[in-house]
Amino acid sequence: MDKPKKLKKCQQVEIDAADPFKNDVLNRKANVEILTQFITSYEQSIVLCIDAGWGQGKTTFIKMWQQYLKNQDIPTIYFNAWESDYTDDALIALIGEIGLSIQELVGEDKTIAEKLLGHLYKLAVNFTKAAAPTMVNLIIKAVCGSLTDADEVSKASGNLSESLVKEQITKYEESRKTLGSFKEALSELARCYADGDAHKPMVIFIDELDRCRPNFAIEVLEKAKHLFNVDNIVFVLATDKTQLGHSIRAVYGQGLDVNGYLRRFIDFDYLLPILDEFNFIDSLFKKFSLNEHLKSITNYPIENVLKYTIGLYKLTLREQEAFCNILNIVVRTNNHFVMDEYFLLCLLIVLKLKFPDLYNSLNKNNKNNFIDKALRNLNSQYSAYIDFDFDFDLHFDSYYLEFLELILLTVVRPDPSFSNEEIIDKYVREYEFDDTKKQKLIKSLSMLGRYQANIYTLLLIKQAIEISTSFKLDNAAT
Repeated sequence: MDKPKKLKKCQQVEIDAADPFKNDVLNRKANVEILTQFITSYEQSIVLCIDAGWGQGKTTFIKMWQQYLKNQDIPTIYFNAWESDYTDDALIALIGEIGLSIQELVGEDKTIAEKLLGHLYKLAVNFTKAAAPTMVNLIIKAVCGSLTDADEVSKASGNLSESLVKEQITKYEESRKTLGSFKEALSELARCYADGDAHKPMVIFIDELDRCRPNFAIEVLEKAKHLFNVDNIVFVLATDKTQLGHSIRAVYGQGLDVNGYLRRFIDFDYLLPILDEFNFIDSLFKKFSLNEHLKSITNYPIENVLKYTIGLYKLTLREQEAFCNILNIVVRTNNHFVMDEYFLLCLLIVLKLKFPDLYNSLNKNNKNNFIDKALRNLNSQYSAYIDFDFDFDLHFDSYYLEFLELILLTVVRPDPSFSNEEIIDKYVREYEFDDTKKQKLIKSLSMLGRYQANIYTLLLIKQAIEISTSFKLDNAAT
């Protein structure tokens, strides 16, 4: 007797040190080679933004690129801004990350780098945020009752304010004097990392900036541009510029021209392309062994349904991972679903990921309302999909959408005596569809056959999805 296959989880993409593109299913090598040529052609410092939406593979991309640069003997540093935004000062975090990477150096380079870093620490004091311990002590005294007289508190506050102003002015003057020395030491440190090769910049990758606290994200940009703007240093930001814009507006107001603001800090933008949106889902099916398992359940090519759904709802890479995690558990723990119900399964998983409010509204007392909203949601996605003109190789004459609509319509059949043709007529009139749509629905009847879903079918599928999400599986970082 064959042993049952164990559940698999999607692992983080492994970056092979010798061949960073060994496990690249999105054909990123050409992008990396072009960008490497671009950044190494500049003698001055530049800030390059790799712009892509949430879950579109930015982290995997820059880690592949980082390893590729290492193999070219170009020094790199990876700085996860989101993991560091618990600190109060972005400059401390940036210099600290550079300091940690010194361990990768050897011999004289390491000795020189450590001395330069020590010098940088001393100079950086003039650019870090000033503490105000005296004010803190004053507040503590006031709270504890040591300063009971209002005039005394007022006088002490006035003297302290004057002292703080003088302190800040002095600190500003010192920072202006030491700025040149700071940049010179930083440039020397970069050359040290590049083994003295002036044609090899130090590339600092900044990831997850769009997930940071708004103030911290802005501070990272400011420090990168103003203090690290020296020869031999290139910054690569991996971020969703739209989300970053929301963070900036949260600080400066909704009326801010975000693009104009970001142009002060970002020299070049590179929109990370999705070269083949189905390569990734094919690789996930292979990792999960889903094709093999699904063929043992049904001869119908479920992967085509999934690809159609991905195209229709424009699932990000991370959403595709989440989809496959759920699908993998559901199909391996429920062997009673028939072929038509996999269409409903795919739809409900997508609604859970993209439209959770609609998904959560599914219950036996909300049957008609849910089906109506689900049908309108499907058609709105279809309209946007056609307008966007995707290059989709699964032709629409396959009638996946119409078949799914028919399954949903059987859930709210007005009366058992209603024929499928009568249901289609009612649907076309109610939603004001044209005759072309009606003919597609009629042609899809041959696929539907005698199958009829009901609200309990949907609820069983939803229950299977909810059980699957109680499993704690680590998703791959993209």
